Amino acid sequence: MSLTAAIEELHGRCAIYTSASAANELLDLVGWTAPSNLSKSVLLEPCVGEGAILLEAARRLLASFRARNKHLNRSALQPRIKGFELHPGTARVAKKNLRRLLLEEGLAWTTASALSDAWITERDFLLEKPRYATHVVANPPYVRWVKLPEQLATIYRTALPTIATRGDVAVAFLYRMQQWAEEDGVIGALVSDRWMFAQYGSEFLENSRAHGWSIDVADERPQNPFVQQVGAYSAIVRISRRATAIEGTPVSSRATARKHHAKLLAKYGSLGDAGCLVRVGPALGAGQTFVLNHEQIVDVEPDLIHPFVNKDDLGGTETTSPRQRVVIPYDTSGKLICLEEWPGFRKWVSGHEAALRKRSHFAGTDQYWRTIDAVPEIWWGGPKLLVPELCREPIVTLDRSGCIPAHSIYAIWPGEWPVETLQRVLNSGLLHLTAIAEAPKLKHGWVRFYKRFLMRTPLPKWTSLSPDSRSNLANEDESAFQEMFEQMFGFKPGAPPVK
Repeated sequence: MSLTAAIEELHGRCAIYTSASAANELLDLVGWTAPSNLSKSVLLEPCVGEGAILLEAARRLLASFRARNKHLNRSALQPRIKGFELHPGTARVAKKNLRRLLLEEGLAWTTASALSDAWITERDFLLEKPRYATHVVANPPYVRWVKLPEQLATIYRTALPTIATRGDVAVAFLYRMQQWAEEDGVIGALVSDRWMFAQYGSEFLENSRAHGWSIDVADERPQNPFVQQVGAYSAIVRISRRATAIEGTPVSSRATARKHHAKLLAKYGSLGDAGCLVRVGPALGAGQTFVLNHEQIVDVEPDLIHPFVNKDDLGGTETTSPRQRVVIPYDTSGKLICLEEWPGFRKWVSGHEAALRKRSHFAGTDQYWRTIDAVPEIWWGGPKLLVPELCREPIVTLDRSGCIPAHSIYAIWPGEWPVETLQRVLNSGLLHLTAIAEAPKLKHGWVRFYKRFLMRTPLPKWTSLSPDSRSNLANEDESAFQEMFEQMFGFKPGAPPVK
């Protein structure tokens, strides 16, 4: 494959452009605003796309100059913005859009053309020698390294350190962005909301913090961040060497909880060690298509329709009468169904073919009726516990209905533990302890769980407990349970140690 073909393939996989609202939020976050004096500042945009972020940055730059009666000449403006775009066709579109904007702002044709060419460079940012920027704003491409064209992956791995070449290519962009902002710059990035809590993301974060960087989630779920629908959730993060006032658990409280949490892990092992299974709800990629309200009448075969719950359906002891249903195009083994064998589904899904084919995740594939994640029988084949990824109080809800949870909900299968007893133990403070010790705390007291945090909840194996211990944990007598719980875990139910 030629390098040109490799660039075209990469562009086809990750050309998901930033919305105007997200561009504004990112620029506000880093302080690139019209009221600020930007006459000595330098903004970097490493993946311009068609220019949503860079165009808004240019508007703000011109407004800042005008507010201070500074001349809008080429020599003063040209050093202020630096943008990169790898794809030739997209770079041409971005330059055209920028030139039009500058003309509308009253600049002469020669100045507008010169600035468009200077501010947008058709080059590969990851291979550029780092320079200097005071403000860095980007929506870096979200594509796994295993999905990169082999030729590009080889080039990048030669040019970048190992810490930046694992998991998600966006991490490589963040690494290079840090190099540009090395002295006193601040970075705002629209990224996947999960990369920070994957193993490769944790290693990058640890390395960043070791070099003095602070990485904080500024917006855990921005509204409509892209100009088109995508099958992944995003977050906006702020990265700088300056202290930021992001809310969180007090350090002393978290330190106490972590110490106790580590003690219990050493004594009992984890929820994962106890044989429990944790999975996030399957990603559909087109929820508005596959999810049905109860009043909707469809002729899809009943075997493919299941109850569906989102976080608004949780909070009680047990799921009851979910308000929605979901069409799942997989057989009991998790294998994608063949349309010819399911005529009802085939007729129904053909009415949604145009919308489903537009999904970026399935560009170039024939099986347009797929969801992002397969949905095997385990989801509806037995009781499980459900907990929202984002919550104020971590409470697990028991599900016996075989419902399919939304992608923002985690499911816990109990393994050898009786499911009601496990629910009782987790809801009595054990999950809360893990939240304080492990999970990131966001604004306004919200907690974000991920699989690896849930799996590290301290829990003994059920078969390792004595018959008396098991009996007391399952006892309907609340006093017997409370006494047993405190004896095992070292705090009263509902009161994790945080002092």
